Amino acid sequence: MPATKEVNLSEKEEKTRHFILNDSMFKVVLKIGLPIALFQSLNQLLRVLDTFMAASIDATAASMVTFFGQMNLVIVGLGLGLATGSTLKISGMYGQGDYLKVKKQVSSIFAFAVVVCVILALLIVPLATPLMRVMNTPEEFISLGRTYFLIEFFATMIMILNGIYIAIERVQGNAKRILKINLIAMVIRLSFTAFSVYILQEGITFIAISTVLSQSFIFVYGLYNLIGKSEVFTISLKDISLKKAMLGPMIMISIPIMLERSAFHFGKVLVNSMLTPFGPLVVGGLGISGLICGIGVSPQMGFQDASISIMAQNMGAQQYKRTLDAFKAVLIINSIQAVTFFIPFLIFARQTTGLFAIGDPVFHDILYSIHVFDVWSVLVLGAYSSVMALLFGLGFTKLTLFLNFCRIFLFRIPVLWFLQNFTSMQAEAAGFVMMFSNVAVTSLGLIIGIICIRKMCKKHEISFLGSHLALENNSNI
Repeated sequence: MPATKEVNLSEKEEKTRHFILNDSMFKVVLKIGLPIALFQSLNQLLRVLDTFMAASIDATAASMVTFFGQMNLVIVGLGLGLATGSTLKISGMYGQGDYLKVKKQVSSIFAFAVVVCVILALLIVPLATPLMRVMNTPEEFISLGRTYFLIEFFATMIMILNGIYIAIERVQGNAKRILKINLIAMVIRLSFTAFSVYILQEGITFIAISTVLSQSFIFVYGLYNLIGKSEVFTISLKDISLKKAMLGPMIMISIPIMLERSAFHFGKVLVNSMLTPFGPLVVGGLGISGLICGIGVSPQMGFQDASISIMAQNMGAQQYKRTLDAFKAVLIINSIQAVTFFIPFLIFARQTTGLFAIGDPVFHDILYSIHVFDVWSVLVLGAYSSVMALLFGLGFTKLTLFLNFCRIFLFRIPVLWFLQNFTSMQAEAAGFVMMFSNVAVTSLGLIIGIICIRKMCKKHEISFLGSHLALENNSNI
């Protein structure tokens, strides 16, 4: 273990690090993953409630919220990809025990994220309307929703910086803190949105303002913790380095993740663009169906994010069998979640979609015809998110990019084009293509995961089936 006199772990940090590297892997994944899964679920619930309150204005407002939300997620994907990739390196160094390097990495990547946000703002704000037209945004949405889009974009910039902070908290295992601050942010956002829509009877612009307020709270809280709460995980001006030697490794491993996450959301924007001839209600219906399904998928993503840091730390400590144990634990947990959410979602599909089509039977029929196919994605994506966690944890970020490229540009867009041009399917084509692409990419991901596990077992002379999730206890790390 590298010796560093300048930076030391607190007693709490040392205890958490020991827990991640030594305790029962099921216990580790559950303890760290459950609060993050709840955090992801809260974020998804916020998006659902925003859309539900927008739907109380009218169907067009709900459709605009989901459409522009998807556009902003393209940018968020870049920031979250940077957060995930950089913390892979930070987790590895933390696992090795090089705490001085960790402190420099934390300071440098946060400063770099600030620079990225400023550049994005300078590029996108002046070009907002042309950008929306390039994305084949319905003209009705452009005229009514430009202000909403720009305010949401400002919130997105804050969200990118918050993503870096939250990723750093995940490395430390501070999952409860992540959950706590997001609960408070959720109350701020929902209270302001409900007051604006139901009391002031304002439009969707005030929904965007509520996002800015809630994200600003997280940013201020996060900055407070990053300035002086920990000796290792703090921002220090003297430790900031924008040189290639410091940022290069973090950026290089992040680029495939940034492209993968951004391309995934961009692919959804392209799908929305292809659906525009069917009318704005079909575009909005697909977005709302995705939000509903996201209630079941988001906790799976939470365990994925948690297990990435767990795997990376164990890889850094050269505990390869425990790394595979983490994958087995998250696969079992996510598979149980998938079945638990899928069954009621399928049974109550018509009732659920009816909540978002208040007094509009035409929109309800469109939404239901999409959702009855899309809901099958919930069943398979638990396994897919577990495989993605494994690939991220092992540092195989190019494979994650390949999988999501196939998901969008092989299994989704070409299939949708075929359905549009060679079948009589209308709105239901949107739901069918989501189901097909998610089933196909999960199958491909499992094949790739098996290959990677076999190679890892052979390289390090370990047995995947012979590892012990609950009984293994290495006490010397």
